[in-house]
Amino acid sequence: MKTYKYVVCFVLALSFFACEKSSEQVEEEEVASIVQVDYTVFLQNNSQLNGVVVESDNEGFAVKSTLGSFNDIPSNAITYRTETGISYYATTNCQATLQWYKEENSTSESVTLFEDTSACDINVLAMAHSNEIVAVAYERELLGKDKQSVVRINSLMSTVNSPTEISLDKKPVDMVISTNRLFVLTLNEFITDEFHLSAIDLNTNEVLMELDLGLDAQRLFTNTNGDVIVSYPELHTILDPITLDKSYTTYGKNTEPGFITTTDYYMDNSGKFYFQKNVPTAKIEEVPAIYDFEKNNTVVYLFENFLTETELNMKYNIANTSAIAYDEKNNFVLIGYEKNGQADKGGILRITPAPEFKLIDNIDLDGVPKTIFVK
Repeated sequence: MKTYKYVVCFVLALSFFACEKSSEQVEEEEVASIVQVDYTVFLQNNSQLNGVVVESDNEGFAVKSTLGSFNDIPSNAITYRTETGISYYATTNCQATLQWYKEENSTSESVTLFEDTSACDINVLAMAHSNEIVAVAYERELLGKDKQSVVRINSLMSTVNSPTEISLDKKPVDMVISTNRLFVLTLNEFITDEFHLSAIDLNTNEVLMELDLGLDAQRLFTNTNGDVIVSYPELHTILDPITLDKSYTTYGKNTEPGFITTTDYYMDNSGKFYFQKNVPTAKIEEVPAIYDFEKNNTVVYLFENFLTETELNMKYNIANTSAIAYDEKNNFVLIGYEKNGQADKGGILRITPAPEFKLIDNIDLDGVPKTIFVK
């Protein structure tokens, strides 16, 4: 495999360095011995999601098996991902079901939700799960009244389905779980257009407090320490889930990392955040990027800066970045992508991150990668 000199975009808190591609070819490099590892990849194909296991070692990079118990999930299902699993909420014939995959033991479960009501009578807006519970935030139309906003909490430990419902006075937008607390991002859409954050104790199902977040709070994430990250277009807030102490990071002009719009992401043990960044001026607008929360900088990998035009448009035929993950055992960034003009076709590129950048290899897949777990 030939590799090429690369230039990536580096976004600092105060400056932006544009990228120019080098056309100078570099001699083929020997890749160090690869540690055997499996990747569980969730693929979109024919408007459905299914899972495959991809194995990788010094002998190759190939599909090993399929996840037979994880199927019939519509591609528009609501998704919630943690370090150790992913869950999908979907409805079929007005029946709501949650399918939950546990990466640690490669098992999946199916949980029936809303047995007491038709799923067609509600509008689910957000979902979150832990090993013990699943929480679903929804709106319901009330005859002659405003919409009712509710968080329903179902136990995953009990054989009896007896959910708890907590009423909200604002529209739920997003949710995360940390340290046995459920954090719900809500919008006061009728009066102030301001956002708030409700902290709910999952032991008592009581709302502990509500924080005012102001305007434009759009996403919630958690880091490896369990801190809650509230993402705005021009800044982010890190909230201690126990003390609720806050710290703020404001981005410089034109240096916003842009992870607020990502559809897939991965947080490594050092706190680096791997995500999809939209770069309108790039040949491929959705590109892989890595944000370092400690240093407040972003490294952006423009495809045209490490692939030739032939590789970009013919060999790999990349339309956009569809998934991203990190293989810590081998120091590989996994870039899932959709192929251009080929319905339900995609692949995964593996690279080593800057500053020791190398393009390692690729695998073509029967489907578009949407989420990748590293075993």
